[in-house]
Amino acid sequence: MHLITTLFYLPLVAAGCRTVKFIKEEGVALQNHVIKTVSDSKPISCGWQCADTPLCFSMNVRRLPNGRVTCELNNSSKTADQQNLILSPGSQYHQLAEIERCTADQCIYKDALPDDWYRVGSKLFKLFHDRKTWGQARQFCQSIGGDLLSINREDENKFAFQLLNQIKPNIAGTSGVNSLFFIIGKDVIGHWFLDGTDVDVSLFNGARYKEESSRSAKALYLDGQFAYATTPAVNFLSISFTLVSWVKLEDPVRSPSTIYGYWKNPNLFRFTAFLGDKLQFEFQNRDAQGGFQDKIDIRGGNPNKEIWFNAAAVWDKTMNKAYLYLNGREVGTSDGPSGFDPTEFKYTFYDIGLKRDGNHTMKGYLRNLMIVRSALTGEEILRMKDLNNEAFAGAWIGLNDLRTEGDYHWPDGSQVTYEKWHPNEPNNAYEYQNCVQMRISDGTWDDASCGKRLPFLCEKKH
Repeated sequence: MHLITTLFYLPLVAAGCRTVKFIKEEGVALQNHVIKTVSDSKPISCGWQCADTPLCFSMNVRRLPNGRVTCELNNSSKTADQQNLILSPGSQYHQLAEIERCTADQCIYKDALPDDWYRVGSKLFKLFHDRKTWGQARQFCQSIGGDLLSINREDENKFAFQLLNQIKPNIAGTSGVNSLFFIIGKDVIGHWFLDGTDVDVSLFNGARYKEESSRSAKALYLDGQFAYATTPAVNFLSISFTLVSWVKLEDPVRSPSTIYGYWKNPNLFRFTAFLGDKLQFEFQNRDAQGGFQDKIDIRGGNPNKEIWFNAAAVWDKTMNKAYLYLNGREVGTSDGPSGFDPTEFKYTFYDIGLKRDGNHTMKGYLRNLMIVRSALTGEEILRMKDLNNEAFAGAWIGLNDLRTEGDYHWPDGSQVTYEKWHPNEPNNAYEYQNCVQMRISDGTWDDASCGKRLPFLCEKKH
């Protein structure tokens, strides 16, 4: 039977005058969890290194013949992994312990728990890698007795940021859509999967989600009999952008078959899958009163019928040039008029599958509609085709301004007492960003479209 004793490490300036407590067990060590090995003159110095390392929860200490100690810092504890606590003569196992009647501002306490949960103070954290919209993520957290993470102190933010390091390898690849993280990152302005999971897509006149036989997955189905859908309006026409979607037209094909747009006086833009056998993209520049000034109208390619195809429209504002792509291949290009600078109108929604001025609707399926704030190449567009590999730059936390624009609250309604915004954030870009992600790159916060699918952080109260 090994000896268990208690060690108190008293306040030090380096720790912000907070106390930390360790429980020491003689003759045992935790294996397979060492993240760092340090050497020092006494265990107390190792203890403060563990306390200051967000994902250190315990340490193995062994005294050397010269009187110094070597300390192995562990990213787990016997609480989470009892089976890896092994006999080790000459070793001591030190684990952080809770101090009674001591607030989080006064004392440091954290622990690794079973099933990848972690405790920091009185709060339990867990990172979920499944990708969900903000609303779906919150519903999931609530279903397991918690909520999306609220962050009230710097140490909580640092800890959450360290958890995000677990997902970095999943996005750091150099092939496929994973490389889009470095190309577009946060520049996904709007993304609708059109599979029944989008919370901000409205269906009208029989539009529905239907399983499409060639994919064995649901997509938005429009029957050509006045069925259509809408998304919230997103401001993107005044910048460089890429508009991309997957389409399957059904016979008899309707002309025009609109993918996405708003086309009713004053006309704004329309992206058309089929207009006289061609892809088409048109957008107009109007004055503040809605008067027509000039436009871009580009057509090209021969879209297939009864087969899925990828259609993309690109506007490069810097080069004053528009492009059409069909299955990643450029099929049309057009220079813009001199000084072309489209005006954004304050519409509240855009149409899927509808040319509004004549009530023309398409017949067929649509899925994976995306708007990107970049003029992408054909190769980059094709990389975006995989539903399961949406580029992302962060993970959801609970902060949002869904009730009142600019008034941020945590899910329980509490006010913000600690902030970690990225420079120039929040900016409500495109008037479409009401939820907050923690950035994987640096742990700062950034407002984003609530419809993006991201990993997410849940919390429970201990």
